Amino acid sequence: MARRTRGLASGLLLLTVLPALAAGAANPWGDLKKIRFYEAGGDLAQVRRALERLDAQGLPPNDKAELLRDLVDLGDRYRGRGNDPLAEAFYRKALAVSPRDAWPVYNALERMARRRGRLLWRFTDVGRQFALVTHGFSGSFMLLASIFDVLMFAGLLLFFMVAAALAVRYVKLAAHDFILEGRDRFQWLNLLILLLLLLWPLLLTGGWAIYPFLLCGVLWSYLSHDERVTVKRIQALLLVLACLYGVGQYLQRSLSSPGFQAVQQAYSGRLFPAEKVAGFDNELKVMAAYAYYHDGQGETAWDILQETGGAYGTPLKYTLMGDIQLERGNVPMAIQAYRQALRLDSGNPATLKNFTVALLRNNDPELFHFYGKSYPQINRYKDRVSQMQKEPLPIALLWRRLLRFSWQRFHFWHFLEVTALEFLRFPVLLAMLAMAATIQLLRRFSPALGQSVFCSKCGKIIRKLSIEQAQSHALCEECYQLFLIKDPIFLEAKLLKEKEIGRRLQRKQALLLGTSLLVPGFILNFRNQGKAFALLFFLFASCFGLYAVNALNFKGVFGTAPMFLNLAGLAALLLYLGIAVYVQREGPDGL
Repeated sequence: MARRTRGLASGLLLLTVLPALAAGAANPWGDLKKIRFYEAGGDLAQVRRALERLDAQGLPPNDKAELLRDLVDLGDRYRGRGNDPLAEAFYRKALAVSPRDAWPVYNALERMARRRGRLLWRFTDVGRQFALVTHGFSGSFMLLASIFDVLMFAGLLLFFMVAAALAVRYVKLAAHDFILEGRDRFQWLNLLILLLLLLWPLLLTGGWAIYPFLLCGVLWSYLSHDERVTVKRIQALLLVLACLYGVGQYLQRSLSSPGFQAVQQAYSGRLFPAEKVAGFDNELKVMAAYAYYHDGQGETAWDILQETGGAYGTPLKYTLMGDIQLERGNVPMAIQAYRQALRLDSGNPATLKNFTVALLRNNDPELFHFYGKSYPQINRYKDRVSQMQKEPLPIALLWRRLLRFSWQRFHFWHFLEVTALEFLRFPVLLAMLAMAATIQLLRRFSPALGQSVFCSKCGKIIRKLSIEQAQSHALCEECYQLFLIKDPIFLEAKLLKEKEIGRRLQRKQALLLGTSLLVPGFILNFRNQGKAFALLFFLFASCFGLYAVNALNFKGVFGTAPMFLNLAGLAALLLYLGIAVYVQREGPDGL
């Protein structure tokens, strides 16, 4: 009974779909209907044959996007059923239909490969996915914007870590000298002034970004030559990154401007009313004409092109004019329009393909041979292109309009104004000036700063002047008596002192190593290797930031993150492990 019911259902489906199959056999939608019909009947061999015959050549971009979604849905369905070979066939066909929009398919292919037991990535697929993402506007813009932002905040995070390490090393000395000023009596007024000096950014600005600069300014008298060089280099790096951040903000503002929104909508195929199109510039009118042409309104597209005037000529305009004339059946006029486009851009593949179709329809072998000498590419397209191609607008057009702030021409002074404003809004330069002012004011009003050091053995605070006058080593009086004077009477006291110092150093070493698990290489700041820490940590923070930020952004927009981002995450992991191995080396005495 169940078998008879299934047969009846298949027969009814056949009666419903068969006319559509006959009518759509020459187009991909007909092949897609065949696929669904054979899928309902369970004939997977016929499903594969219909899929192989499916050809999206000549479809407009919007139809390709719709067909792409159907193919990916079918591939996901078969992958869920465990039929990986057929699922892969659907995914590969989706990549052939619209590769730029189908880059998430590579993630599904990789998951199927993992299920089959392959452990390593197929790097050819990773490279192809990277090329597809970077050739698309949304993906490439997200990557570029994240680079500007991540590098800026990686530089700031680096400066925070360096300032924190300097504070751990020297803030006790600075507090001692600032409050006591070389006296034995505690100065409460100096304590209040020090607190005010450290807390004024929170009271006036409400932000933390100035604190690395403020701490370095307060501790400047205690920094060694190498530490000062490291701080100066980080600040120079921050200035460069702030400039790049300003460029990124310019692009963000351009992206959200009403003018570029209209450009992006026209690029994506939105149809604007005639009165709106009349106010567009010529380049945007051509984009609007493409939108109408891809919507099947060739005559409206032709009228819009005529509004640009005869003095305005670009490859995009002449190519579209050729496409419209070719659809009208006016082959000589189409050839003439394509020739005008090729005079301006002789290597445009979309123009060359349709130029080849026009020459073939002209049915003049001598003329084809004549143009084949000037444009050798048409000889290769001769056997590969059978019908006119409806190619989307080039992605470079969007990038040009973005850099121009949606205008037709680039306004350098506007670019400089916006970039400089964003640079000043991110107060790196102002914070550096505040740091320089702090150094000069403390030198004038607190000359006692920098007069104390730690004992190189026990860590006790001692005055630098008294030590320099009497001894050649930075040792307190007790350590001087125990470790530099050869007196056997103090042998037992020396041994007890060495054990105490050893325990203290072990606790400090363990604490710094634990901190280095969270901040890779942090302990290097206490081994006089601040330059190595700055380089390694900036690389780690940049790689990890690029991986984390882009993974979140892509998953939020596209639902999945491209595989090549895992390479950035892998690089961050390898850097973390490499830094962890590097810091395990034994540090010098007095860590």
